[in-house]
Amino acid sequence: MKITYIGHSGYVAEEGDRVLVFDYYEGTLPEFPETARIYVFASHAHSDHFNPEIFGWAERYGNIRYILSDDIKEKGPEGRCLCLRPGQKTELEGMKIRTLRSTDEGVAFLVHTDKRCIYHAGDLNWWHWEEETEEYNEIMRRVFQREIEKIEGEAVDVAFLPLDPRQGEQYAWGFDYFMRHTQTGCAFPMHMWGRYEICDRLAADPLSEPYRNRVMHVKRPQQTFELVLS
Repeated sequence: MKITYIGHSGYVAEEGDRVLVFDYYEGTLPEFPETARIYVFASHAHSDHFNPEIFGWAERYGNIRYILSDDIKEKGPEGRCLCLRPGQKTELEGMKIRTLRSTDEGVAFLVHTDKRCIYHAGDLNWWHWEEETEEYNEIMRRVFQREIEKIEGEAVDVAFLPLDPRQGEQYAWGFDYFMRHTQTGCAFPMHMWGRYEICDRLAADPLSEPYRNRVMHVKRPQQTFELVLS
């Protein structure tokens, strides 16, 4: 499987002729084979996760589908868009897709292809902010943990998870909780706001010791990773 980091929370996962694009809002896509089946996921309408430009790709790629959170109101190409609400399960062209409710807006995606399980968190994270009230932070904790418990023990091949430096000392709470409550083979940080040194911080943090060797070190947009998955 080939993984390309596009930027911020945008990733592309390629295996065979199937291409999954997650939360594109800017950057350059890899070149795809003419035979590629392209599935574009957008977790919510925030401008750092969704760009209506994606709908123009239908003019370039003949075999493309869009899987969108139902808070996205822009109209995509007719017959090519699937809108999903939180807590929904569906199937699309050999994929099983499940959504979780975000702790911000929209959804997280759990996608089972015929070979792999891929998770993209969107903005589903344990958001803890020192400037917020204790009540607010407790709600965030409770809602986040409730959603992750729905996939407790899930065998995930590849996960894309927020690692947000703006959260200060709580930067990795959500990342850590997910890794300890799922069987994730390979995790990719995202939502880093260009501050890629946060990956070094996680690698040196005793918190990550149980899963450190399963976290990919993301350094820049357009970085690619070739994964050999069992």
